[in-house]
Amino acid sequence: MGRLAAAVCAALALTAGRAEAATWIVTYISAGGAPFAANLTVQTADTVDAVGGFDITGVTGAVDGDTVTGLILNPGQPFAHLSADGLFIYDNVLFPTEAPVFSNPGLFFSGASGSEYNLFSDNTSTYELYRARSGTGYLAHSRGAVTLARASLISTLGAGGGAVPEPATWALTIVGLGAVGATMRRRRRLAAA
Repeated sequence: MGRLAAAVCAALALTAGRAEAATWIVTYISAGGAPFAANLTVQTADTVDAVGGFDITGVTGAVDGDTVTGLILNPGQPFAHLSADGLFIYDNVLFPTEAPVFSNPGLFFSGASGSEYNLFSDNTSTYELYRARSGTGYLAHSRGAVTLARASLISTLGAGGGAVPEPATWALTIVGLGAVGATMRRRRRLAAA
């Protein structure tokens, strides 16, 4: 029984203070000019980075019908970095403060059209969205507003995605099954005696 108690304590220690990665639903609406709208789903890391935000690990969605093909990685994460074509400075960091914001220099991602996009905040209420193409330069720029909402597990599961349990959840499940098995085995021994 002492081993069981130690295993339960170890499993609980694994779950204590664990931060969770987050998924954010992002809607950008231009106040005038193109790009007009962006509907994005952004994933963030589960730990605070060196600049006090969360590293963005993935992005999907569309900008004015151009399907997002992925996040352009920042080799200097989480610090600002100049894009290979020299058109953008970006960091791919989200600050989940009371009013969550992308940093300035912001989020950098690509679209199926071959365009690059940079979405960043001027302040908590004003954002800018640039579209450019390497070798061509800037194609469009607009100012607008963003709504950022953290997606819940229920909406993620409802969208057809499955959740994968955390390692600590697996550990607790295994410990629980072991406890049930040990109890049943003990009862059999007592009944046989």
